[in-house]
Amino acid sequence: MKDNTPSITEALATHWATLRFEDIPPVEVRRVKANILDTLAVALAGVSTEESERVRGALHGMQEVDFGSRVWGTSGRLTPAHAAFANGTAAHARDFDDGGGPGHAGATVLPAAIAVAEHVGASGRDLIAATIAGYDISYRLLQGLGGFAAVTDRGWHSTGTMGSFAAAAASSKVLGLDPSRFSDALGIAGSFTGGIWAFIDDGAWTKRIHPGKAGEAGVDAAFLARAGITGPHRVFEAEWGGIYATYNGGVSYPERVLDRLGIDFNVETAYIKPHACCRGSHSTIDTILRLIEERNLTPENVAHVAITAGDTAINMLSVDPIETVFDAQFSLPYAVAIALHERSVGLDQFDPPRIAEPAIRATFDRISMHRDEQIQLADGPQLRIELVDGTVITAASGSPMKAKGSASNPMSQHEVAAKARRLLAPLGGDIAEALISAVDALDESGDLSDLMNALITPSERKWNDNNES
Repeated sequence: MKDNTPSITEALATHWATLRFEDIPPVEVRRVKANILDTLAVALAGVSTEESERVRGALHGMQEVDFGSRVWGTSGRLTPAHAAFANGTAAHARDFDDGGGPGHAGATVLPAAIAVAEHVGASGRDLIAATIAGYDISYRLLQGLGGFAAVTDRGWHSTGTMGSFAAAAASSKVLGLDPSRFSDALGIAGSFTGGIWAFIDDGAWTKRIHPGKAGEAGVDAAFLARAGITGPHRVFEAEWGGIYATYNGGVSYPERVLDRLGIDFNVETAYIKPHACCRGSHSTIDTILRLIEERNLTPENVAHVAITAGDTAINMLSVDPIETVFDAQFSLPYAVAIALHERSVGLDQFDPPRIAEPAIRATFDRISMHRDEQIQLADGPQLRIELVDGTVITAASGSPMKAKGSASNPMSQHEVAAKARRLLAPLGGDIAEALISAVDALDESGDLSDLMNALITPSERKWNDNNES
């Protein structure tokens, strides 16, 4: 006899397909605006990176169009799926975008949601609701697999594996798909999701494109579902070929997926980064910066720093040698060395890496990492700092999930805006203020024209004006 109990995807799809903007608490709208601003500012700062330029070159080489969805920071347009790919890559090109949620939430959700919203002429409220849907659904689905650490320890990159669901959910909400078609879109996304941590071995650029590729898959899934293509509604629970069986050896926690659905919207599960490197380093950086203030630590009075961490942190944060931006961002010893020297860990400390500077190198060489399998990722590394006068300082870094920028220690609206201004200052003009204003007014905007205008850099705006005159 057929089981008529709704599947996980059907329950999530029904909830979000029928939820109105007015049903979303105002606090969630305020929260997600910070993530939207942060993602878009980081993306515009990432437009000029080599990774982003090469992805745009590849996509434009296939089908540049005069219509379609905007490629942020440029005068170009692409189909919605390819625009999501290009913009998602820009958003993650320097790993300074928000994280948590399904992985890097904003870089998967927003490029897809905006590309589709621009295509269909959606409102600011439509975009906000779709963004929250992407954050909520994909975070819940990740919890069904045991959470970030469980997935990461098996070698899956959750931004890739869960990002396609995030983008499909957001795109489906913008398109106004009914519950059945919404479920189809999630099922289709499940057939094209993926992402592995093999890039950590040699710093390959696949990590940078995982959010973009997930966005592309999610947009395609939603449009295919709208056209009547069906997807498996039991994409997670299917005993053979389902996500639980395939990605996690059959281990699952389905009760976590629907827990407090409609009460918790899970925007706060996505942190905003104050430091321009892997989130796993942030609680340690915060601890080092605190000790610098309390003990006046300097590179000259630190003889050695021993960092003891668990398997996940060691696997993620021990990249050596440091030759590229990626290498530096995934080296906790490098981040600690920079913090000791500069008392801040901004993007300019990683792009380009400063490891060749004799003083930085000397400090880096006095920092070691040690494995303790009993330490979980949520525990955070342990520090033992030996000073040149023989003093020993021990400190627990605490959970990276609770570092600055998390729900328990959030960046203020002022701090998020200040980060956007720093990132966008090199682009010139009033781009930061235009973007801040457009995001702030999204829930009162009948269309996305102000937001899309803010995503044109001053140089591109000048180019357009010259060619129109």
